[in-house]
Amino acid sequence: MSIYFTLLFVALTLEMGTLFFLVLPLPFRLRKSMCTVYDRLYYNQQFRTVGAILGVLVGMLFADSWKRANVHVSTYHDQNSNEMTNDAGSLITPVQVLTSRAYNQRNVYISGFILYFVLCIITVMSIVRRLVKYQSLINESDKNIDDDRLLQELKSKKTSLEGLKSQIANLEKQFDQTNDAKNEPVSELDKKDN
Repeated sequence: MSIYFTLLFVALTLEMGTLFFLVLPLPFRLRKSMCTVYDRLYYNQQFRTVGAILGVLVGMLFADSWKRANVHVSTYHDQNSNEMTNDAGSLITPVQVLTSRAYNQRNVYISGFILYFVLCIITVMSIVRRLVKYQSLINESDKNIDDDRLLQELKSKKTSLEGLKSQIANLEKQFDQTNDAKNEPVSELDKKDN
């Protein structure tokens, strides 16, 4: 295989691996970091330019290979059975023509799948981005609900604490009054005895 088809096959393999990794049920943090990396790459002008150039080249390769793979080749089945020629070579399709056609069909498949997987990756990433967005909204709303619940609980505990403080103050006041009332006659008796 030539170098550029080796590179195309590597690109196809990387795209398949990326797509497989994207559809895995990954934790929220990992998905969020994937979306962050994807957004950085997607909004990077140099990356988009290189991606567009590669996409155009692969698209041109796809169109060229498609055109060459669909060239009509005269085979011995196509020969008119009424037409008998003495040339035995004309009844057999040359191996080079069949080989060229097979290579072009292979190139159509490889370049077509590369273009297809690029579209799949873009689509799956848009879905993953929406999942991350909605999950973060759910997490924030749960946090707000928890915060509201905790604030209500804190308010009720403050109210009960104030009630307990006033109860303690009243009980101390009552105890002091009772204690003072019991101590007064004793002190008057002590005064009379002196």
